[in-house]
Amino acid sequence: MSITDFSVLLVDDNHTNQEMGRAMIEALGCRIDVASNGYEALDRVECTRYDIIFMDCQMPLLDGLEATRLIRRQEKQQGRPRVVIVAMTGDSADEGRRRCLDAGMDDHLCKPFRMDDLSHIIEKWSTDISILHSAACSEELDTNPVSSGNGAGNCLDRRSLDNIRSLGPDGPRILSEIINIYLNDSPILLDRLNESFNASDAQGVAKAAHSLKSTSAGLGAAGLAAICKQVEDMARGNSIDGVNALISMIGSRYEEVKRALKREVQEGC
Repeated sequence: MSITDFSVLLVDDNHTNQEMGRAMIEALGCRIDVASNGYEALDRVECTRYDIIFMDCQMPLLDGLEATRLIRRQEKQQGRPRVVIVAMTGDSADEGRRRCLDAGMDDHLCKPFRMDDLSHIIEKWSTDISILHSAACSEELDTNPVSSGNGAGNCLDRRSLDNIRSLGPDGPRILSEIINIYLNDSPILLDRLNESFNASDAQGVAKAAHSLKSTSAGLGAAGLAAICKQVEDMARGNSIDGVNALISMIGSRYEEVKRALKREVQEGC
């Protein structure tokens, strides 16, 4: 998935900034909507699924920090995927960045910014955004089952497996080896995840979830990777309240992924 497929919401109360931001984001090929304050942003998010939000921090009526807190609250209450939110502010000090992160934002873009700055931020988050996109497609397949055609099962994205298969004549053998490594290593990561949670070690939870997210995404287990990302995001904010239920979901989804990957190996990849 390329950044030209991304849907962007720009939130800024300044008309000149809106038009400049719109021009840059459209030049990168992204689809864009614009909101003038935090309340408009909340309305937009309720109606449209965005991949990334660029949020001005200082706005009338409802500023960007409080709007972000409300968006994060709604995501938890409604079980929505966590959208990437990037702060736009003239405050480049560490304290200002920390306030943005504490409010639930994921990154920081200092004003005034150039096209290169904007492109760098979008590219930086493109992997996580793509994981969430693939997870959404996986959920659609789960509710509308169709034959995978190669035994992969609905919990795996066939394209990720095919990318490895296509690595020359040895592609199927390489895929089989990678699957076996994943099946050997992932139970260790699951144990670390549970042990860290039981020890109230938020950073340990984040580290284990991050590792499992990356390896699962590489083999097309986008739904599993998306849940791991949610746990990682919560733990990096030093909050593991409610993580136990998500860890249980990870365990259940992993069992599905494991069975599908084992079938791949048995069928000779």
